[in-house]
Amino acid sequence: MLDDRRVLTDRSDRIDRNSPVLLADQLASDLRAEVTVGRMSGRLPSEVEMASLYGVSRVTVRRAVAVLAAEGKLTVIHGRGTFIAARER
Repeated sequence: MLDDRRVLTDRSDRIDRNSPVLLADQLASDLRAEVTVGRMSGRLPSEVEMASLYGVSRVTVRRAVAVLAAEGKLTVIHGRGTFIAARER
């Protein structure tokens, strides 16, 4: 989960609806940055919670998560949640 519960506030300002970049790609980019700098660890909020936080649909969240899972940044475990993948050392 996010390290600091206060971080779980409105993040819709991080998504530019007028940009030619897909919403899912914008969300993936934001999540990637959060993971890279270590602001996120453990389990991510649910798809519904993230959709609400970013002001996007659940489908958009699923697409962004799929991109990051394909990159190896996230691990999705059906029925348990989405987790930050362990870093290679």
